[in-house]
Parts: sequence; C-alpha cells; structure tokens
Amino acid sequence: MTEPRKAIVAGAGIGGLTAAIALQRAGWQVKVFEAAPTLRTSGSGLSVMANAMAALHSIDAHVPVEQAGQVIQQFFFKKHNGDPITSMPIHAIGEQLGHPNINIQRPLLLRALARQLTPDTLTTGLRCVGYAHRPDGVEVSFEDGSTHQADLLIGADGLNSVIRQQMLGETPTRPSGYIAWLALTPLSHPVMTEGYVAHYWGRGKRFGLCDVGDGQAYWWGTCNHDNAAQAALSISKQEVLGAYAGWAPEVIAAIEATPESAILKMHARDREPVEQFCEGHVVLLGDAAHPMLPSLGQGAAQAIEDAVVLAEHLARIPDLRSALAQYQARRHPRVNGIVNAARFMSGIEQAESRLLCWLREWYFRLTPQSSFRKKNVDILSFKPIA
Repeated sequence: MTEPRKAIVAGAGIGGLTAAIALQRAGWQVKVFEAAPTLRTSGSGLSVMANAMAALHSIDAHVPVEQAGQVIQQFFFKKHNGDPITSMPIHAIGEQLGHPNINIQRPLLLRALARQLTPDTLTTGLRCVGYAHRPDGVEVSFEDGSTHQADLLIGADGLNSVIRQQMLGETPTRPSGYIAWLALTPLSHPVMTEGYVAHYWGRGKRFGLCDVGDGQAYWWGTCNHDNAAQAALSISKQEVLGAYAGWAPEVIAAIEATPESAILKMHARDREPVEQFCEGHVVLLGDAAHPMLPSLGQGAAQAIEDAVVLAEHLARIPDLRSALAQYQARRHPRVNGIVNAARFMSGIEQAESRLLCWLREWYFRLTPQSSFRKKNVDILSFKPIA
C-alpha cells in the first residue's frame, strides 16, 4: 500500500485551514503550523462570497460555514447621510449561482474550518522561518530550532509571508493611501434588518455596515491619509467618531456601540501582481501570493479558491511539480485580475473631488441592474475542474 503524501501548511488562516481540509479529504497527511498561540478568538467580520461557498461545497466543507454566518439579503450603496444611491442584486445572484453570499465573524469562520480537520492536525505557537529543498520534497525550519520534512510546503502565512520572501525576495507592499478601521459590536437599529449590508460613500471616506447574525454588526471605515502607515499606529474611538460626524444615524450608532478596545486600525495595502506562486515543492496561496485591497470583498474568497484548486490539481496529477505548475497557470490570471480590479475600484470609492464623487454617484444610479448582475456573476462564479 502506498504511503500517503505529506504536506505542511504554514499559517492557520482561512486559506491554510481550507487547504488542509481539502488535502486531508484527498488522502494526504497534513500538519498545520500557526505562529500565534491560538486561533484568532477576537477580531472583525468578513464576507464569504458565493464563489468561496461554491469552492467549500466542492470539498463538502460549506455547511458549518453557512451555519455560523448570515446570508446577505440586501446590499445597498448610500450617500454618507444614508440617502440611497442604488442596490446590488447580491442575494439574487447567490440564488442564480446556487450558493449564498455570507457575512460572518472571522473567529467563527476559523473555528468552523478548524473543526473539520482531523485531530492533532493543528499546532499553534510555532512559527515557520524557512525551508530547504530536498530531492524528494522539502525540509521546513521553525523558530524553536526544529525541522520537519514533507512532500509539500504550503505558504499560507499572510501578507508578511516568510515563505514568499524566501521564494521571491523582497516584494514591497503598495500603499493604498488610506487607513481602515474594523470592528464587531452588538447593534440593534431599525435600519439594520436581517442580512443587511450597506456601503456609505463620502469624499475620501467610506463606511460599511453588515449584519453578521446573532445581533452582531460588522463595520468598517476607510479614510484617505497622506501617511496612512504612520497613522495606523495609533487609535482612538473619538478619532473615528470625528471622521464620520454628520453621517447617517446608523453609522454613528454602530461606532458609539463599539468599545474602543474592539476597534482595529490598519493601513490597507496590496502588492504588485506576480506570476510565480511556486518553487520546487513549495507553493503560495492567499495573501502570501496575492494580497489585495478590500474593495471587492474577495480576499478570503480567493484564498479559499486557491486552496481548493491546489488540492484538485494535486489529486489529479501524480507528479507534484506538474500539479503545482498547473495550479499556478490556472490561478494567476484570475487572482491577479482581481488584485488589479480591487485597486481600480478602491480609487473610485476613495475619490475626494466633488466632481468625481458626483460622477461616481450618477454612474451607479444610472447603471442598469442587469449590468451589475453580469459583472458580479463573473467574479462570484466558481467551478471545480471538470
């Protein structure tokens, strides 16, 4: 009987956990190593869009995620004061594609994925610091001085990936020009009905308000800043309230309901797209391969797609290097296109001039729903390898 192939996953984020599930269900032995002492137990929310749910469905991992989240029922674009601009047919698109679009608390998503791993798969508090190629695989080094050998190393270690740096060298991040606040909070407000999502647009500022179920709201705000990297180092709730003074009542209510300790602040960044996601028996996925700005809500979804497509190719193609090359060829046109589209959309959404904001508003008002549907279907579709 042939011994199962072995994989090491560096990073227990969304992409890393999904890759581990997919490979275990394809018969691999998998070990996941996470640098943090535990899986994240606090933090903000995110969207798991229909394409990601379709990918999870293809490995029978979707039900716990759907149960832990809230299906998006309505999606609005609004002016900063709450006046309507337009709506997006996101729920109808989900029904058309056969998979819902979900809002979920990040810790609940991680737990929903981690619970699907076989026992003793996950080791926390152990950081991967590098790798060495071997004729028959890879040797992975860890911060405590230990090493582990495997047939495959998956670099799912995020924006500041050690695996990426060794593979590709220094690839600097690209600044977005804005800071972002993120938070989860209990919220009851008449505007925020079940499955509610709204993006509020101002000049050089945005705010998102999302129902993630169980009486919890996920909100985020962005604000242009000349030195966003420096500005992200300090945080105060009063700063957020000041940034959105005069905005819609539900925006103010969400911020006021949030303890300052629950607000995260970050400098949104991405990287110039690359075409190399693999080297020898080492492969990148998710933010380690293609970090993107949040404007299309596809960061988590593309990491999930990566993981499922990688496992599909490894299951179908006996030669590992050929499988990785096929994974790279299939993924880089899609993910790099989304990286560029997210940056383009980010520029539109963060516009500051009165004229550009007026043009943006009227473009969205006048664009037919059928056009929005087509553009979103293209992004929100995922089909396993036939």
